[in-house]
Amino acid sequence: MSALVTHAQRLLAYHGWAYARLLDELANLSEEQYLVPCGLFFGNIDGTLNHLAAVDRIWLARVRGEPSPFDHLDAWVSSDRAELRRYLEVGVTAWHQRLDDLGDDALLTPLTYHNMAGEPQQRPLLDIVSHLVNHGTHHRGQITTVLTALGHPAPKLDYIYALAELP
Repeated sequence: MSALVTHAQRLLAYHGWAYARLLDELANLSEEQYLVPCGLFFGNIDGTLNHLAAVDRIWLARVRGEPSPFDHLDAWVSSDRAELRRYLEVGVTAWHQRLDDLGDDALLTPLTYHNMAGEPQQRPLLDIVSHLVNHGTHHRGQITTVLTALGHPAPKLDYIYALAELP
């Protein structure tokens, strides 16, 4: 496997690791705390996790050249926490599979896709993977702020901690 593909796979492994750690901590929240409106862009923790789940699959469909499974960024995947967790896990696995057997050229070649407004865009797959993980980090950070405001500990989600735990 090339160095760039290895790096992209490591970023995706971090993405899945961070989801798992965050979801483990969120399991300690009551349903009321999980659903309370808390000023997040997508309303609450549930809305933000559904946004992340939907966007991960929107991007995956784009890089596969498939139609988007959702037509808006606040799409709803599931109200069931366990189902949402499985959906996120399956999505990360699908991303890993998408990168299997690719070389540096494939990661650096611009992909053409359409954004949510239907406008044509072009970005290399490596930039898309980097964006996907960074986007997840952004929203996971928002959720950890809510966790601490609710009196719960925020899990350490830094990439460097993941590297110590991941193969």
